[in-house]
Amino acid sequence: MSPAICDEGGGGMVLPLFGDAEQRWPSGVRGVLYGAGMIYFFVGVAIVADLFMAAIERITSRRKKVYQEDGRWRTEGVWNETIATLTLMALGSSAPEIFLSVIDVFKKGFKFGELGPATIVGSAAFNLLVIVSVCIATIPSNEVRMIRNVPAFFITAVFSLLAYVWMAIILSINTPEVVDLWEALATFLFFPILVYVSFITDRGDLDRCLNLFGCGGAGEEADEAPELPHISFLSEVLNAGNVGREQEFEATIVKKGPPPPTREPVSCKYRTEARTAVPGYDYEEVEGSIMFEYDQSEAHIKLKVLDTVRRIHRIEFLVILEDLEGDACFSAEDDGGDESAILTVILEPNEEVSLSLRRFDRYIGINSTLAGFAEWKEQFVGAFYCNGGPEEQKEASVTDWIAHIITMPWKVVIGSLPPVAFGGGWVCFFSTLGGIAVLTTIISDLAELFGCVVGIPDIVTAITFVALGTSMPDLFASLSAAKEDPSADASIVNVTGSNSVNVYLGLGVPWTVAAIYWELKGEDFVVESGNLAFSVGAFCYVCLLALGLLYLRRKMLKAELGGSFFAKCSSSLSFILFWILWVCIVSWEVLRGDDADTSEFLAILITTIVISLVATLAPVLAMRYRARLDVIAAELPRSFSRDMSLSRDPATTSLGMPPEKDKCLPRGNSSISDKERKICVTVDSATQGQGASVARAPSHEAPATAPQGSVDANQINPLDFFEPVAEEKIRAPIAMGIKAASCGHGSPISHGGHLFLRA
Repeated sequence: MSPAICDEGGGGMVLPLFGDAEQRWPSGVRGVLYGAGMIYFFVGVAIVADLFMAAIERITSRRKKVYQEDGRWRTEGVWNETIATLTLMALGSSAPEIFLSVIDVFKKGFKFGELGPATIVGSAAFNLLVIVSVCIATIPSNEVRMIRNVPAFFITAVFSLLAYVWMAIILSINTPEVVDLWEALATFLFFPILVYVSFITDRGDLDRCLNLFGCGGAGEEADEAPELPHISFLSEVLNAGNVGREQEFEATIVKKGPPPPTREPVSCKYRTEARTAVPGYDYEEVEGSIMFEYDQSEAHIKLKVLDTVRRIHRIEFLVILEDLEGDACFSAEDDGGDESAILTVILEPNEEVSLSLRRFDRYIGINSTLAGFAEWKEQFVGAFYCNGGPEEQKEASVTDWIAHIITMPWKVVIGSLPPVAFGGGWVCFFSTLGGIAVLTTIISDLAELFGCVVGIPDIVTAITFVALGTSMPDLFASLSAAKEDPSADASIVNVTGSNSVNVYLGLGVPWTVAAIYWELKGEDFVVESGNLAFSVGAFCYVCLLALGLLYLRRKMLKAELGGSFFAKCSSSLSFILFWILWVCIVSWEVLRGDDADTSEFLAILITTIVISLVATLAPVLAMRYRARLDVIAAELPRSFSRDMSLSRDPATTSLGMPPEKDKCLPRGNSSISDKERKICVTVDSATQGQGASVARAPSHEAPATAPQGSVDANQINPLDFFEPVAEEKIRAPIAMGIKAASCGHGSPISHGGHLFLRA
């Protein structure tokens, strides 16, 4: 039997650096060094992953010109958005986990290792439970984010759950402890099936089937919207001609069609985008915004062509209008569709050159190569500056400097990699992919050494430390998307898609290679899957709970992320509790499962069921309670209007809210809290409850009494004792829960009634 990786004679692919001499160091010292080294290399992976994602964005943002049947050219993306998200984008976010799994198989001589597969399962649990929990909680109170692309979420969620159910089947049910070649191939082939199904779903081919589950792309028919004016370029193509010197010219934007329904101005943003021309060499990049007043029909954008010594080919760049605000729209018939308007600017060649130079420029690009080297220099030099540049460094804080000093070695190393300007991003893509492979190889050794020295099994190390470290870039990316995007698609749909790709590529590729290797030798690919199968089964359980809670949030709150303070906090804590529960029961299985007796097993089972039920029911009850209060508050204006009508007073807001926070004295002159508000409803006895007015009451003073007479309390019984709801609902315009009380002196209603709004 070979020695352990942390014993003399043992080792990984790279570590220990000092061989057996390092293995004789004190265990405590080695544990601290390996743990700190693992964290530091996680930082390196996060930095190189940023450059990797930048390369992917450059690749997937390329556009092409497509000739239409009507004789016009339309600008379209080279990559379909769905395919790009599930292939390159998913690879970018899942690359560390996938490489760990691949390296784990090769490192062990095509034998099974727990570190890689367990990291994939642990990363999936962290993504679905912790990242979604943080995204729910980070939305400001009473703001919500809803999944718009429900078909994509449904498909990726089903495939992600299917991936882990499939793992459990091949590890525990069909040929236990052995992965056959067909099982490994099927695991890998699920990936192209996922991409194809997602593509045809995005195209709308499966809407009829998805409608059976309430997830179809066709929504309710919208009300017929009024016809709006269109914002477009005067012409979709602008030929600047053979320009051999620096020159400015204008692009004209027009507003045409019917007049807008309101007199509010219309605005949109504009920017330039490279196609075959090179910014900074052929033209000057510009961006900004334009505004159309109500009676304005034309606006202009200034563009500049630079003084290029040699322009060999006909080149193009784009001017794009987007983010339209106001009563106007883009025309679906124009280039850019209904989401943007696109102008193609053409620059003609200004010099005749040899055929060989023309071919060289076509395939290599003289100006793009020069721009790439300039960007490379800027990228490398910026690694030495705090915050990336001399101007930014002047404004750096102490925290920025500490982070810069710690990460500068990584910035310098990664800054030496080619930038995204070369080869349309592909050069940077493959170089950073290689960098991630090298770093994850070292992380694999560090994780095994750390677990061996500290005495933690590989599977526990993988589902906690390694999974957390490899998922931190996803956490920050999803957190940023949750705050900035108007929907929850980038936060949740990417999580379910990434979890699917982790299994289909992260296990499908290495297991297929290993199964082929052992098949050629006439042996089976043996997988010691007891602990792994248990962790997969436990994940499927908490995954169903998490997806079910997201479904309930959509039904009850009409949103997956955000909501009222208590609703979002209870849901966020439930997701965190699911993750802690999963880590604990998997760790118990690994450390105690074989030695546990029946009573201990039953205790763990009952505890798991109770905690999962509490974690599921708590947010549901909170949402039901909030929904009940909202219904009561929604009914309040109707009940109120049956017996009394509120007349707006200049001293109050449009909803009858006092403009300031007042402390008032209810009946009995007892004090109330700072958060309480009061609307004093004085009932005119002459109108018998039909002419109530809302007036602001002075602080700590009894309200003015009714002019004459009194009003029967039965006339205002719809206002009796409602429970409080959140303060923000006063702007809904659903009012807060109102508790009726009398204040002042004398009889409750005869001297006027008070309605207290409690925050």
